[in-house]
Amino acid sequence: MRAFQATSVDPQLFYWQRTGGRLGEIDYILQHGIAIVPVEVKSGAAGSMKSLHQFMAEKKLKLAVRFDANPPTVEDIDIKTTLGQPVKYRLLSIPLYLAERAGAFIDQVF
Repeated sequence: MRAFQATSVDPQLFYWQRTGGRLGEIDYILQHGIAIVPVEVKSGAAGSMKSLHQFMAEKKLKLAVRFDANPPTVEDIDIKTTLGQPVKYRLLSIPLYLAERAGAFIDQVF
């Protein structure tokens, strides 16, 4: 099974950048079926995800993906943003070498 199904529409690359106030950005935005899934890419095993938390709070999304150096995991995030907004979502962490299988992992978590 391919990670992303072919469609008659050419794929497009999207990202989100916050303007005004606190700056921030989301590395990628995937469309998965009818859902959008924000993606953060971290070069090591750890890293701050303040922009992701803020994006998830603003858009009220339920799933995000992080590519990093850790084994595959799913964790429930329950935190406050730097602006004090409560946010809850599920974070799917996928090691960078399995990025091609992201669609299959997302299917399992949804």
